Amino acid sequence: MATNFEPIYGLSEDENETRMLRVKVIAGIDLAKKDIIGASDPYVKLSLYVADENKELALVQTKTIKKTLNPKWNEEFYFRVCPQNHRLLFEVFDENRLITILTGISGLKWLFCGRSERLP
Repeated sequence: MATNFEPIYGLSEDENETRMLRVKVIAGIDLAKKDIIGASDPYVKLSLYVADENKELALVQTKTIKKTLNPKWNEEFYFRVCPQNHRLLFEVFDENRLITILTGISGLKWLFCGRSERLP
């Protein structure tokens, strides 16, 4: 569970029927080459959305790992969510001085209390 020093994103504790979601962004494997020299400076953005409204509740991102196609982030984020109403979007970007380039998008499999449920 999150300690007092780790921020919790998303809904407040007052919301009904919420769950804590711990997300660990571990690594990227063989990411697309986006820099001219063949490496990338990747980072991951995690956006928590209210599905029906397409409204963003929270946006966090990992640190940028310089000059690699196989980054290792090992960063954890905590979200308070309502599994039936929220979606978490993972986007991998290449940081560049002039522009930011999207290199990939992934979905999420929700895991709560040992039970997994695939959300659309």
